[in-house]
Amino acid sequence: MSTETRHLQPCLLKYLVRGVSADRPSQQALTSELGEMLSHASAITVLPVVEGFSVELEFDDIKPFTTVSFEPYVAEHVLGDAVRLRCESQGSPEIQLLKSRF
Repeated sequence: MSTETRHLQPCLLKYLVRGVSADRPSQQALTSELGEMLSHASAITVLPVVEGFSVELEFDDIKPFTTVSFEPYVAEHVLGDAVRLRCESQGSPEIQLLKSRF
């Protein structure tokens, strides 16, 4: 019997999403979509800012991803898709990583 100990790899990612309407329905829709797409997230916070949102995502464990592959996957595939699906564009939406902690 294996007694291998699995170490958790927690993560905090904070993004700035610009170029979208920062209204209440978009905020709720984006939060809901991220909750469905990132069901393993321990916390999702979407707050309005000028011309967009601040999005903070917390994870208790990023397995099976590595620290190198996780952030690009979240930014390009998960957050990018959620913004395209649930937010009204005001120009060209941009996603900027403000903070990452692993």
